[in-house]
Amino acid sequence: MNFSYPLLLDGATGSNLIAAGMNPGERTADFILSHPDVMTDLQRRYIEAGASVIPAPTFGVNPTKFGPEYSDVLRRLVSLTRNTVEKYGSGKVLISSDISPCGLFAEPMGNATFDDIYNDFAAQVKVFVEEGVDILTFMTMYSLYESRIALLACKEISNKPIFASVTVDRNGKTMTGSDIRACVSLLGSLGASAAGLNCSTGPLDMVTNIKAAFSAAKVPLYCKPNAGTDVENYLSPEAFAEAVKCLIAEGASVIGGCCGTSPEHIAAIAKILPSCSVKTVEKKNTLAVCTEKTLHEFDGKITLSPVYDVESLLEDCFDFDTDEYSAAHIEISSVEEAKQLLSSCYMFDIPLAITCDDYTVAEKMAREYCGNLMFTDHCDFEPEQKYCLESHYASLFI
Repeated sequence: MNFSYPLLLDGATGSNLIAAGMNPGERTADFILSHPDVMTDLQRRYIEAGASVIPAPTFGVNPTKFGPEYSDVLRRLVSLTRNTVEKYGSGKVLISSDISPCGLFAEPMGNATFDDIYNDFAAQVKVFVEEGVDILTFMTMYSLYESRIALLACKEISNKPIFASVTVDRNGKTMTGSDIRACVSLLGSLGASAAGLNCSTGPLDMVTNIKAAFSAAKVPLYCKPNAGTDVENYLSPEAFAEAVKCLIAEGASVIGGCCGTSPEHIAAIAKILPSCSVKTVEKKNTLAVCTEKTLHEFDGKITLSPVYDVESLLEDCFDFDTDEYSAAHIEISSVEEAKQLLSSCYMFDIPLAITCDDYTVAEKMAREYCGNLMFTDHCDFEPEQKYCLESHYASLFI
């Protein structure tokens, strides 16, 4: 699917529904299904304001939070949105999902395994695909690890475009400490059609983070700021649109609004878009290697540390000499060693290079490692296996 940029999205759902009578503690999906005309009217106004993509109001609806009823709720919300788009969109408006953090916390900080989190997202994606949404979107993600799993679920179940968005503070960090540059680089290399950020800050506070994100972006940059940082003094639609000009100038090309924005804010953006020029994402000359926290860029050859064993890795990495070595190098040969290594990776922020001859072990590492895992040329893989590690998991061979 080809998009024309800048691509205009919708604005907030929750804050507008609260203004329409939803109780702050009420589940959004419950209110919408009890008051479908309120949601239809809001989506109609976003379409009339100029939005090209309307998400089904499915944020927060997943197996973890809704139990067995999640599927029926998702289908009803997508159906409601489809009817609105077909009635008011003149065949020019697309429908997306709106996937949120699933509510599970990964080991070792929580009890959820990689597969637990993957299965939650996969269950949602299957419903969205069956219901015929045009774009798979997940947003307001506070963990790059969870975002990466959501993206894998999306692309392994469907070939639909994927919009991937995390939320960061003013310093460009997610709640779990990942830098926005690492987020957009990794999500782009894994196959997102657009990657970026939404929520947490207003457009003026988001400019620095958009500039940083664009410097690492591999795909068009997604951006949905709040109406402002001060809830009591949200920006007017006109002031919001003027601030959005700065975001577009710094590289944002998929634009909308988050908390506090309204159809009037989206209409104001639509008015200024014809005068805005979108920056083109260019191929980077440096080698980009992501860990869960940081984007590491190398101009020359990557130098590997002496080989570690899994048992001594943590102790050795605490003494890692970043001036001498680019990445920690370790040999693994079993699934158990892979599990042990994966359970420790979050404790150090050093690129990781693996030597491994067992493809089953290598794929487990590549699938569950949050970053660009590197494999040395000592790994004995078939060409199709190497291709899978590179293309599907964004792994690197050095």
